[in-house]
Amino acid sequence: MRRVLVVVAVVGALGALFVFGLLRGSPDRNVPSNLIGRPLPSFSLPLYERYAAEFGPTLSIEANDGLPMVINFWASWCGPCYAEAPHLEAAARRYAGEVAFIGVQTQDRGNRAAGRSFLNQFDFTFPNVIDDDSRVSIAFGLFGVPETFFIHADGTVAYKHAGPVDTALLDERIAGLRR
Repeated sequence: MRRVLVVVAVVGALGALFVFGLLRGSPDRNVPSNLIGRPLPSFSLPLYERYAAEFGPTLSIEANDGLPMVINFWASWCGPCYAEAPHLEAAARRYAGEVAFIGVQTQDRGNRAAGRSFLNQFDFTFPNVIDDDSRVSIAFGLFGVPETFFIHADGTVAYKHAGPVDTALLDERIAGLRR
């Protein structure tokens, strides 16, 4: 009898936790970051070959590069990354010369073939780098992918968005970078 009560109690507690998770609503996409208001972590990472003619074999990002930036972290296995990709490319084309867009492939275990396929599928015109050891994503405090950081022209981090971005969010956050 005692075992039955323990099992009922555990199942009841797990059921209550499950119901709580279902009822609490959608997650907040404004995930706090210790980087907000601080200079972005500088980094230098290898670029995919398709960008080498314009940028060289590596891309170095400093906190005071002069243009506002949108830095998007993605992985080839990430379904939401595929959903946001057309919005990122369209915004990169729309804001060309005004805002720098950078893609960072991370948490992908060196899967460059899948990364190339991803870039080709969406014909990304903005540079994409490879963070094989995830050191840059650690420096940015990533929870997962996709995550997008919006950087002021002075190099300070303005906003971090966890989850896929869309056109409305990109336009809203980019407008906020023009201070």
